[in-house]
Amino acid sequence: MNVYEILTLRLIHIFSGVFWAGSTIYLAAFVMPAINALGAEGGKFMQQLSRTNKLPLWMNIAALLNVITGFRLLQIMSGNFQSEWLMSNHGLAISFGSLMALGGFIIGLVSTRPAAMKMAKISEDLAKAGGPPSAEQAKELESLKNKMGRTTKAIAWHLATAVVMMSVARYI
Repeated sequence: MNVYEILTLRLIHIFSGVFWAGSTIYLAAFVMPAINALGAEGGKFMQQLSRTNKLPLWMNIAALLNVITGFRLLQIMSGNFQSEWLMSNHGLAISFGSLMALGGFIIGLVSTRPAAMKMAKISEDLAKAGGPPSAEQAKELESLKNKMGRTTKAIAWHLATAVVMMSVARYI
């Protein structure tokens, strides 16, 4: 067991996890409700938020780094996935937290990301056309915004659970 590998993995895992979970929980609890309250202006804010400093890209990078480093740390801690360790209280708590984070990652990958990409494409087309959205486009944008709100909340709950489990696992 290489101490430098573990230190590097832990630093990347904790930093990326704090960023990913914190950003997602903040978006779900504060930003998305504000966007919804703004109505049509909320869509413009959402577009700008996505473009400014490439927030979705950084969140995706943090999520991927977190999942990869978490998997490797789990492999190291469990002695290459030994059932005795995995079935211990500590192992069960870490494993459950891992599954919750992985669930959040998958929801983002298969639902939130495609909806955001579709919304960005429609918004780009609207900007090129220079006019207001058609009734069909407005309906689709609203549907995508609602979907992103629901999935962001689901991811936030998954990640909050993962954070709690990872935080208390040593003491269970």
